[in-house]
Amino acid sequence: MPKCKVVMVVDASMTYEKVMAEDTQRVLKRLEAYDAQIVYVEAQKGWDRGQFVEYASKVEKVGPEPFPVNEDLLREAADADVILTNFAPIGSKVIESANKLKMIGVTRSGAENVNLETAASRGVKVAVAPGRLADPVSDYTVGLILAESRNIARMSITDHDGEWMNDCPNSSYIKSLKGAVVGLVGYGIIGQRVAAKLQAFGCEIIAYDPFCPAEVFDKTGCRKVTLEELMRSADYVSVHARLSKDTQGLVTRELIGMMKPHAFFINTARAGLVDEDALVEALAAKKIGGAGLDVFSVEPIPEEHPILKLDNVTLTPHRAGNCSNLAAISLDIIVSDVERLLRGEALAHPKC
Repeated sequence: MPKCKVVMVVDASMTYEKVMAEDTQRVLKRLEAYDAQIVYVEAQKGWDRGQFVEYASKVEKVGPEPFPVNEDLLREAADADVILTNFAPIGSKVIESANKLKMIGVTRSGAENVNLETAASRGVKVAVAPGRLADPVSDYTVGLILAESRNIARMSITDHDGEWMNDCPNSSYIKSLKGAVVGLVGYGIIGQRVAAKLQAFGCEIIAYDPFCPAEVFDKTGCRKVTLEELMRSADYVSVHARLSKDTQGLVTRELIGMMKPHAFFINTARAGLVDEDALVEALAAKKIGGAGLDVFSVEPIPEEHPILKLDNVTLTPHRAGNCSNLAAISLDIIVSDVERLLRGEALAHPKC
């Protein structure tokens, strides 16, 4: 009999096909050294992208309890030592049914889909995977900055029936990134990766993050500023804060009004961090140069939304973290903590 049973819950985001891919299986096979058996349970069968986005938005707000319990998971959890999940709900009923459970690993940086209170009451450790999106999202952020400011997407020849497009909304103020001031709202792992990549272009980086230690700013060559100074000074404002009740609406109408007339606003974090109506109004009135946005208050964007009529935006469908090897990247972080658990060591990324 195996010494350890690991239940891997796949869902509409981290699908069975992604988990069974060669690079992902290479990560999971590390657990064989600990005589672990991996059992796969599929949640959210047949869901499309819209269903998953609606679910993900709700679970971030209300947690795992309102959702139906997956009976296959309930059965397999009964003798599981470890449960690994991406976004599938792990509520109190599942945790309480798992008498041997020692750890729940979430392959994301947050654990909104796990009942942390129940887990803690039963001595079950919960680990997360911070930084899993750091490179994909920071790559994408730089890409949006370039796409919007240099008109890479809107000047695509295929979008103009082969005609050459020479005039864009920002034609009079297109500039190289060298020497530009980039303001990062949030200076965690992703913000720091964005900074490093843009510093290679010759950008000056300033950031607002009241929770980031001063030594991190010093070590990474970034100047710490107030949010007001950032909005007034930056040629590019890029949002990388985590959405919470304290950061909801962090970038207010007043702050958007402080931006330079030719500045660009980039958001690959969460729409709820920004007064979206005020941003759209500023863009429509050409009070700022443009925006590159990957997140919206309603997804998909309603057909009648005024932002779809603007010519100074680059809009993408919430794909900043999407890359073919994301499952392997995410599981690599969590499997390392499972290995620590099985060696009797402290977890690197505990949530509780």
